[in-house]
Amino acid sequence: MKKVLLGTTALVSAGLLAQNAQAADPIELSVGGYHNWLWFFADNDDNPAAGTLPAEPGFNLGDHDIKFDGEVQLRGSTVLDNGLEVGVRIEIEGETQGDQLDENYAWIEGSFGTFRFGNDDPVSYIMATAAPYLNYLFAANSPTVFANGLSQFFARSGSTGIGPGGTLRSRFAAGAYATFATFPNSTFDDASLYYFTPVFNGFQFGVSYAPNNTEARPAGVYLLPVKVGGTSTSPAFTHGEVYSVAGRYDGAVGDLGVTVAAGYLRVNQKAISNPPGTMTGADEDTYDLGLVLYWGNWGLGGSYLNATDWHNVSGTDTESFDVGLAYWSDAIWSAGIYWLHQEIDYAAGNLVAGANITDEFDAYRLMGQYDLGPGIAVTGALGLDTFDDGVVNREYETRMVGAGISIGF
Repeated sequence: MKKVLLGTTALVSAGLLAQNAQAADPIELSVGGYHNWLWFFADNDDNPAAGTLPAEPGFNLGDHDIKFDGEVQLRGSTVLDNGLEVGVRIEIEGETQGDQLDENYAWIEGSFGTFRFGNDDPVSYIMATAAPYLNYLFAANSPTVFANGLSQFFARSGSTGIGPGGTLRSRFAAGAYATFATFPNSTFDDASLYYFTPVFNGFQFGVSYAPNNTEARPAGVYLLPVKVGGTSTSPAFTHGEVYSVAGRYDGAVGDLGVTVAAGYLRVNQKAISNPPGTMTGADEDTYDLGLVLYWGNWGLGGSYLNATDWHNVSGTDTESFDVGLAYWSDAIWSAGIYWLHQEIDYAAGNLVAGANITDEFDAYRLMGQYDLGPGIAVTGALGLDTFDDGVVNREYETRMVGAGISIGF
């Protein structure tokens, strides 16, 4: 009871302080963001179907394209007379999308740490680290621009043929997520509550909670989410709460810079009634870990992720890692080399009836970057991607070359 009273007293005190803070300047939003443009050529395996073998993933696809990713970011904060900082951040996609807003949240920060509330990723994603990529235009471990050969495989993975014992089912998650394989990626910008501790000697910890695996939007007015889906409800396959904890250290040991991050994600599955023939639900547990070391102009490191009942599909698990080496010259150029590997294990019935299936993905990157000016860089990349299809026991390849420009503002 004493702890409860102390907590209540602190909340009341914070409210009284806020009433005396009206003299603070109102929040004024600043505009920032980025534009990423790139061109790439991909040589995909593209043979047509032959006998019982399906068409290769590159069949009937073009071999080059221009891609774009950009955002306009509105952000601002003010410091109240009581010392609390209150701020907002709104990210608007730079191209027309079904979901036009990206992250959208507010925060209150003080000596106690930071409370955040709004639509954002779980802390295990926010605080994660990975191999020291120069940028994410052509990085295999990236959600930013899908300009790599693996995306061709994922997009067409639902048509890779019929496996032993039954009809092939779509690789439910690979098409959307495997291109940033070591970042916890079973959720998006869910309406969540967050707490981040202050930074102590380079260490910081965070926790987040989302009552439902969806964004907060005016659509649906103020209706509560459906607790259990069924064959007559939409969606029938419904996520539940999302819990996440994470920690990160950014510091140095002598002349060696060190970044270490670790996180845990639990996505509860509330749906107990699913349409006939689809996957059965389960609670997902995901662990991630990353380590990057910096010495002089060099960076070396990588990351690892392990998820059980991935995307709430019972018996389907994934394991992935990336490693990379980067060099930033004292001039205006830099270079890096990287490897990403991911395995997805599908339990019998999740992909093919009566058969356990394992898919494997590998991506190799050689990248170079040239800085044109503050926030402006040109990137070139060479890539080789391979996909071992566990259904038909065949390996597909993509060879990729590309160039792009990243403009921050």
